[in-house]
Amino acid sequence: MKFIAVVFDGLRPDQLSETVTPNLCELARIGLVLKEHTASFPSETRVSSAAIATGSHGSGHGIVANKFFANGQPIDGSFLPALLSLGGTEGGVMTSMAIGEVLSKNGRTMLAVGSQSQGSWGLSNWGNWQSGGPAYWVHDPERFTSNAAIRRIAATFPPLPKDEHPALQTAKRVVDGFLSYVASETIPDLSLLWISEPDVSYHQYGLVHPSARAVLHEVDKEFGRILDWWGNAKKRERLQLIAASDHGHAIIGKTISVTEHLLKCGFKVDETLDGGADVVVKPMRSVNLWVRNGDLPLLKDIHACLAAQSWYGVGFTRTMKGDEPQIEGTLPHSAVMFEHSRSPDLSFVLADCATHPGCDPEAVYYDGPYPVGVGMHGGLTSYELSSLGIFAGDWFRGGSLNTPTGIVDLAPTILSGLGLPIPSTVQGRIIEEAITDGDEGAEEIVEDATLAVRDTLKSASIHRARYRGRLYLKGTAYRWNGQGG
Repeated sequence: MKFIAVVFDGLRPDQLSETVTPNLCELARIGLVLKEHTASFPSETRVSSAAIATGSHGSGHGIVANKFFANGQPIDGSFLPALLSLGGTEGGVMTSMAIGEVLSKNGRTMLAVGSQSQGSWGLSNWGNWQSGGPAYWVHDPERFTSNAAIRRIAATFPPLPKDEHPALQTAKRVVDGFLSYVASETIPDLSLLWISEPDVSYHQYGLVHPSARAVLHEVDKEFGRILDWWGNAKKRERLQLIAASDHGHAIIGKTISVTEHLLKCGFKVDETLDGGADVVVKPMRSVNLWVRNGDLPLLKDIHACLAAQSWYGVGFTRTMKGDEPQIEGTLPHSAVMFEHSRSPDLSFVLADCATHPGCDPEAVYYDGPYPVGVGMHGGLTSYELSSLGIFAGDWFRGGSLNTPTGIVDLAPTILSGLGLPIPSTVQGRIIEEAITDGDEGAEEIVEDATLAVRDTLKSASIHRARYRGRLYLKGTAYRWNGQGG
């Protein structure tokens, strides 16, 4: 048995339709749809890449954001060399074992073809590209691979456009690279294909813009080529096909600047703490802050400055004895599986825009370069956490699955199907109820594990589900005491 997993970056499952994505809809008809499939926190691509690769949350793998602060330096996870500064090519970058490492150690093969950032690509097939396995980053096939077959195949293609928006040629290149490889080489035990659309287009146009829908339609056509190939090869090779996404999207409803607000409050903000700054800020949908020398009184002052704002959603601080947060009025990092030595001193999710009349229910506050109206992710709304999950093949049941599942469950499920050991660092579970001869779990109870925190402005709830000993994040809700500022 072998597996092919195709990840569509940022694809929210409710965006599928017969007119726009007929091939993904066909896979859903013949396969098993994971109806309650969700991302990890924060719902950002590098975090999700590590989660899919390791089967663990940020508390396990340590990639705590797309951009974060570690070893006294800012880390931009889109660049693989920046990530490698955390610990080198053989360990330390991620603190959980990746599926690529398991395959390599057990003499099995993994093919990785991706058009995402080099950092995301490197994380998603960690242990594979370092060991000389077939790994193809389509933007620069010479840079991170020594595999002869990949270099030979890549040499047959023309250069891709630089910074392509929308990324249609790069999406096609991922499929071309995969089909070229399996046409001339033995089909690997696991093939992981990562397509950077529709995420690129959602950030550019928004989710329902005609141009974004047109891009998604073209990407679905590319997937149709994989689906056609799989239909002919699946019985001969006993191939299981997985379509997935790493996170969903909300809509930017209003932009703010956390840094500007902190400066107005009298705090010194900088990229590092070397020059006497009070705090390093890494904003997006989830805003992460590291304070000078872990100064708790300073952190409390910063939190008080922020928490009074209507755009402050819910905050998380370090987990103390008794699973209590370090600062009153926040939740512990452990509440969202985010407690790690690299975790920020304070992390908070920007709220939705419910205080504004006529607000789109999907609209959220955002701190960053994208404009109002386009897609964004990283937070804890159900829209951002919602992820695509479709399994197809003779190992899986058909129909739909309503039990909670998450992107951290993919790695242990695949490893189980390959008959390989599951590392002790894995925090996800085998989705046994998805397997043809597995335990359907009809009698299992899904427990509501919602947490709430209150301040003078609002109360915030983190909806969580507990199933088979695992926690799954389902979204946030706010109850406002007033309109706020």
